[in-house]
Amino acid sequence: MKAETIGATQVVVKTVITSKDTLRLNFLRDSSLYKEGWDTLAQARFWRDVISMTSDSCIINVASCRKPIHVVSRSVWMNQSEPQKTSFKDSVCVANCLDSATNLYVTAGKGEFYEVKKTLEDISKAITVFEEQDCDPWYAQAILLIESPGKKKAKSYVGAGGPFQLMKSVAKRYGLRITKTHDDRSDLEKSARVAARLLKVGCIANVKKYLDERGIVYKETDIWFRLLVLHAYHAGAGNVHCVINTLNPSRGGVDLFLQIWQTTCGGFKNESQNYSQIALASLVNFDALVQQDGDTVFLVQGDKYLKKYHRKGLKPWEAYESLTNILHHYEQDFIDDMISYDYFMKRVNAIRKEYTYIASAITNSDKEIVLRKYPASEEHVNLLALELSKRQRYEDAVKLLKLNLDMNPGSLALQDSIDRAMRLSGTKSPVKQANTRAGGSSRKSYKGKQ
Repeated sequence: MKAETIGATQVVVKTVITSKDTLRLNFLRDSSLYKEGWDTLAQARFWRDVISMTSDSCIINVASCRKPIHVVSRSVWMNQSEPQKTSFKDSVCVANCLDSATNLYVTAGKGEFYEVKKTLEDISKAITVFEEQDCDPWYAQAILLIESPGKKKAKSYVGAGGPFQLMKSVAKRYGLRITKTHDDRSDLEKSARVAARLLKVGCIANVKKYLDERGIVYKETDIWFRLLVLHAYHAGAGNVHCVINTLNPSRGGVDLFLQIWQTTCGGFKNESQNYSQIALASLVNFDALVQQDGDTVFLVQGDKYLKKYHRKGLKPWEAYESLTNILHHYEQDFIDDMISYDYFMKRVNAIRKEYTYIASAITNSDKEIVLRKYPASEEHVNLLALELSKRQRYEDAVKLLKLNLDMNPGSLALQDSIDRAMRLSGTKSPVKQANTRAGGSSRKSYKGKQ
């Protein structure tokens, strides 16, 4: 593994293997995340769970410290009335020996939003751009992980756009072109250059000024300093100044941020408090992703495990279980958009052939289990399609649902699911189109008779 150290940050070069290519990419690793205990903070641990968990589940947590105390199905929670929700929270407090006045939050999983695997190539490119702009590349990696990971054209409810979520006025001020039909903010390199300049001039410089005013000692590579700069990038330097004035700190570090996460001032509210917590969680999760296989990052876990699979030496049921586990990895790879539908089905068919071979060594009574078609059940494929829909991958969801409908013809539930996915994608169901055409023709004929 090639690596060099710049200040407190280690630049690590990794071999990243995708379904189509093998790349050499640069990432950053800051060991002070662990040495200073940022990764052990309850807030960081909490958000690590939230950004890894799908939106089907909610974590009930203590607002003051983000301590998780209960996990509940989102559908169960949302289907309760307000009095029922209050009663539910009260029972959770009692079960966890908490005062009934304890303020609890209910936070839904955000795994569908944080599509971190899609950011790897962008992070490597942005690190280079930031270095060219003489701006700390740590910010490039952190911002791409938390703002709109994997969504270059994303726009927020306040109008920020692109991978660095730049406001239109800021982007135009720094020379980006934005019209009704074109938006430079979706261009990674252009938006990275603007973000780097904005950080240097509007964020880093102001944070240094605020700390110098109070005689607070800092290094620009300190995590707490960098987190303050991230807050300035997200909430505005003025709101960070407001928080610092409110707290009147004499030094930085973890203790300062434990106070910041409990402080509101001006436009610095709950969303702003969460920003640096999510940054810490995202950095630790990302570090785990790129470090899990040493020098190499496998973005298609199914391929990694299939390559290791050897029928020889395994008993039939051991081989079957191994292949089933590999199939589950391919399903997650497909959901994560690391492989296409065609690639997914190609691998599924390869595994099915291997199942057929295994079945020849299994007693007749068990062959049906091994040789069953894929997907295994109507419910199973519906769940996969639902996960795709949550990520707005409606075309892939429809393909999978149609495959299931071929295997379960006449299923009204499946047809309803297909219609819904096609409607969300802006495409009319062929069945409904046919009905509409037939109905239109009939109405015209009826009108003629009048």
